[in-house]
Amino acid sequence: MFTLRHAMTTLFGIGSLLLAANSCAAAPWPPGAGLRDRAGAYDVEVLVDGVPAPTYAHDGESYVMGQLGARYTLRVHNRSGRRIEAVISVDGRDVIDGKGADMRGKRGYLVPAYGQIDIDGWRISHSEAAAFRFSTVRDSYAARTGSAREVGVIGVAVFPERFVPRPRPLVRPPYPYPYPNRYYDMDPESRRDDLEGGAKAGSSRGRDEAESMSSAEPPAPASPAPRSSAGAPLDGLGSNSRGDSDRLLEKKAARDYNRPGLGTDYGEAVSSPTYEVEFVRANAVRPSVVLGVRYNDREGLLAMGIDVDGRDWTWWREEDLRRTADPFPADSRRFAAPPPGWRR
Repeated sequence: MFTLRHAMTTLFGIGSLLLAANSCAAAPWPPGAGLRDRAGAYDVEVLVDGVPAPTYAHDGESYVMGQLGARYTLRVHNRSGRRIEAVISVDGRDVIDGKGADMRGKRGYLVPAYGQIDIDGWRISHSEAAAFRFSTVRDSYAARTGSAREVGVIGVAVFPERFVPRPRPLVRPPYPYPYPNRYYDMDPESRRDDLEGGAKAGSSRGRDEAESMSSAEPPAPASPAPRSSAGAPLDGLGSNSRGDSDRLLEKKAARDYNRPGLGTDYGEAVSSPTYEVEFVRANAVRPSVVLGVRYNDREGLLAMGIDVDGRDWTWWREEDLRRTADPFPADSRRFAAPPPGWRR
C-alpha cells in the first residue's frame, strides 16, 4: 500500500513556470458544480481510525459524518495508468502551505499509477504534519488563521501527468553539395576564388545587419498611471465606502466564526516524511476532475435532511403488515381449527 510516507510532493519551480505560460488557458473550478467523492478512475476517502467514515449521497453531492475530536486522514486513489498530482484543500485552505487554496497556483501530492496515498494532516515540514482533527468551527484552523467561510468542505483537484512519447531516432538526409563541382575536383585557382567570394558575401551581410539595427528608433517610454490631485492613485473608492465595507466584512466574519457544526483543527505533530520530485501537468490550469466531500456532525447532517440512520425497517414492516391485513382470510374449513397441541 502506498502511504504518505512514500508520497512525493511535486516541484514548485517547474509548476510555477508552466502556470505562467498557460494562465489564460482555462477557467477556475465552477462554484455551482456538485462535489462527489469519486469520478472516473479517481476517488477520495475520509478515514477515521483507519476505517472509512460514513458517507452519504444527497442532492448529487457526497457528505461525510464526523465526530468532534476524532482524528482523520484523507486517502486518494488513482486507478488509472498514469501518475497524477492531487492538489488537496480542507476548509478552503491548502494542506501544504495552509494558505487559501488555489488549484492553479498551488502544487500537490504525487499519486502513482494504480496506487494511493494517505494525507495525515497540514504540512509542517518535509518530515512532519499537523494531524487533521474534527473540531468546532470556532477552533478550526481556517477560523484561527483567517476566515471560517469555507469550513466544512474537502476538495481534491486531479492533474494527470503530461505524456511525452520517446523521440524517434534522427535520420539525417544526404546533404546536397552547394557547389556545381566537388571541392577536391576543382583546380587550385577555382578553390581560392570560391573561398574569397564566400568571405566577401559574409562581411557584406554583417555590415547590412549592423546598419539596420543602428537606424532603428528606441521604444517610447511608458506613460505613468493617472493620479489624483492629492498625489494618491485613483482607485474609485472613498474613505467612507472603505470603512463601510470593512464593517460589513467584520460582521460577516463574526457570523462565520460562530457557526455550528464541525471544522478541522491544526492537531498534534505526526511523522510524515515526503520529498519533492519533478512533475509536468498535462494541463497546467484545468484539472481532469475535482473530487470532494462535505462534512458535518450528525445533527448538522440531519438538519440538512440527510438520513444518516438509514430507513427504520421495523416500522416499515409493521406498517406494511397493517396495511395488507385481510379481515376475511379465505379458509375452506367450516369451523375454527384448533391450534397445534390443543387437546380437548
